[in-house]
Amino acid sequence: MKGVKSKIKCPDCGSEIKYTKLQVGDILECSECGTEIEILSLSPLKYRELIEEK
Repeated sequence: MKGVKSKIKCPDCGSEIKYTKLQVGDILECSECGTEIEILSLSPLKYRELIEEK
């Protein structure tokens, strides 16, 4: 899927999370608030917020 880009919005603060290449299982971090998301599927693009257990 070269050149295909969907916008990923941070589920916490709503900022756009920037990325270059995605693979299933990748972890991305929001540069604004530090929230991490995990890529679950590329087509269609699905992701979930990672909740850190304390």
